[in-house]
Amino acid sequence: MRRGGFLLVMLGAFFLTLAPLCRFYIADKVVAAPLDFQERITLVAPDGAFYDLATNKVKRDQEVKGQISVAGDVRNGTDDVLALIGTYYLSQKKGQLSLIEFQFSPDRRTGLLTNEAGAMLDRDTSVKQSGYGLMLPIGKVEQRTYQVFDLPTGRTWPAVFSGVETISGVEVYRYEQKVEQTLIGKSKKKVDPTVVGLKKDDKPAKIDRYYSSENTFWVDPRTGMPVKLRQNMDSTLRTADGHEGTFVKADLVTGDEDVKKLVSRSEAYAANISRVEVTLPAIAFGIGLVMLIAGGVLSLVGGSREAKATK
Repeated sequence: MRRGGFLLVMLGAFFLTLAPLCRFYIADKVVAAPLDFQERITLVAPDGAFYDLATNKVKRDQEVKGQISVAGDVRNGTDDVLALIGTYYLSQKKGQLSLIEFQFSPDRRTGLLTNEAGAMLDRDTSVKQSGYGLMLPIGKVEQRTYQVFDLPTGRTWPAVFSGVETISGVEVYRYEQKVEQTLIGKSKKKVDPTVVGLKKDDKPAKIDRYYSSENTFWVDPRTGMPVKLRQNMDSTLRTADGHEGTFVKADLVTGDEDVKKLVSRSEAYAANISRVEVTLPAIAFGIGLVMLIAGGVLSLVGGSREAKATK
């Protein structure tokens, strides 16, 4: 009986050691974004304005949609880095307004962007990506400012923590990011002079394209995943001497149905993280404690019986 007790004590000690190992070492290795990560987020502005190339005029009070789609390229992803191939498609009812193709290569555990695994922006691999992209630190989101990469400008801007809210029953952190007006493209095409505030009888104007935006992210702190986005964007056409007109002006917000889907997906990831970080360590600790106590009792009982037998 003493041998059985000793064995239980040893097993108990093993499981008690395994509990913090699961929580602080194994969890850090296992909790990671999956290589086949997929996401699709749709944002809608019901009363946007945009420059219509077909009519060479600005149309107002029109629906504008933005759609961010990403899919993990399993072949190019690694144990450490994701390969997320994505598009950001901006459209109106009759067609495309703009399209950005990109590849993010975030660290699977920290969410920080790297420039590995074919990272690019509109097929340009020289654009250096930094900060965070579509997710914040996985399972370790804090109430602080994060540097977040902006697709239209190809630059990183601070996203400032601005409060806690509840969305679809989930407590989320809100971050606000201001993207300053930035030159994002030059055009060889000329536009109607009235588009940029010139007189109708002026010559067609050569323009550059500028972009600014006020972005808001609602993030589940348990997973680092966004559950809602807002992009209040103002993209303009500007002449060399400063005359300016609208290219796209829209206050885009994730629709209610998409928010529910994003919350549901984040809940599923949060449950998986909780199993690794909480449930498994708790089970290991419970088993270890029971075995340790049982082993101690058996050892004491066995020892007292052996002592009596020798008398």
